[in-house]
Amino acid sequence: MQEAGVTIVPLQEVAEYQVCEALQGIIWQADPVEVVPAHLLITAQRHGGLVLGAFDSAGRMVGTLFGFPARVAPDNRLTTGLEWEHCSHFMGVVPEWRGRSVGHLLKLAQREWALAQGYELVTWTYDPLEAANATLNLGKLGAACRCYLRDFYGEMAEGINVGLPTDRFEVAWWIGSPRVTQRVAQGWARPSLAALLEGGAQVLNPARPRPDGLLEPGPLRAPAGERVLVEIPASIQAVKAASLDLALAWRLSVRAACETAFEAGYVAEDVVWGEDGGRVYYVLRVASCELGIANRERLSWRVIRNSQFLIRTFQGGEDVY
Repeated sequence: MQEAGVTIVPLQEVAEYQVCEALQGIIWQADPVEVVPAHLLITAQRHGGLVLGAFDSAGRMVGTLFGFPARVAPDNRLTTGLEWEHCSHFMGVVPEWRGRSVGHLLKLAQREWALAQGYELVTWTYDPLEAANATLNLGKLGAACRCYLRDFYGEMAEGINVGLPTDRFEVAWWIGSPRVTQRVAQGWARPSLAALLEGGAQVLNPARPRPDGLLEPGPLRAPAGERVLVEIPASIQAVKAASLDLALAWRLSVRAACETAFEAGYVAEDVVWGEDGGRVYYVLRVASCELGIANRERLSWRVIRNSQFLIRTFQGGEDVY
């Protein structure tokens, strides 16, 4: 992975918020109607939200993140029992800076800020078919998911979302848990696909090649055992470019597999790539306290107070959700 020197700071000047507004159109190929306007970002940050910018050595904003205080959604099985959270609405990096850890570093800066404010939980949504985002969110960051939202946003005027129902994972990131703390301090230990298969994990929707060489999801299997795998495309955008019908088949397959597994008590906790990089799978396990999200001592919620956000220069992902 290439490293990049970036400075990550909360936005302050009106001009910076205006750049953030423009950047959203570039990152998500978005119609103006889908962009969060600068005036709302300014207001949100003044009243307890967070708007971060990642700046290169020339002072150009190359990534951004926005989140706000929120009540915990009542239907997310991994966040019950807590009233308040920090809801992370978007994080993105301009195309030429993707793959250089900027997205990862934006999330780590968000975690540092949220811990200083007294938060335990950060949540956000992302498209479960986006393998790079899955790798960042469940792998590198240590978030987990047991909440599948069908066509959550409806039709969106964004290039990367066009053509498919906007299904989403809503992940829970328990930012002070042992699981997350270990991922941040020690890095992500990539799981082995061979070891998972040898240990009895079965793929719920194993892909099979079509006559044109593209992979299509196979018949669904019922989840059983401690761990199961759900296959996703290595690049859903490439699949969409080749065949929207095939992309829709993947959407419906992953939807059915995950909804069934979540209902049966499994939690999506990691991502595993095949050795050749062409096959990608979610790793789901029967929920347990080892995830750092169950049987934990709950910290009492306290009023969010202003605290100084430490501006740091990070050396160093991913990059859009």
